Amino acid sequence: MKTMVWPVYINSDCSRKEGRMLSLEEAVPEPKVREIGQALRKLKIQYVVENNKSFPASWWERSGRVVVEHEYPTKLELLRKIANTIKTSRLTK
Repeated sequence: MKTMVWPVYINSDCSRKEGRMLSLEEAVPEPKVREIGQALRKLKIQYVVENNKSFPASWWERSGRVVVEHEYPTKLELLRKIANTIKTSRLTK
């Protein structure tokens, strides 16, 4: 299944209204497309980074997005896994 992952989906600095899909406890402050790609590489999930794309609700910002080919039952599960992996990698730096 193909899924779009925008950084705003897992950004703890954004509200639910702005597009965040995870709870504040699960979300990550200021995630970058590069970090999402690194997390997906660690999880051994195929992805394609599209850097010059804008999230529709904030069309003026070129945040980028990641197109993910995954086997998770829900998008939410995938986002939780990505956010967890980013948190773990930030702790080890």
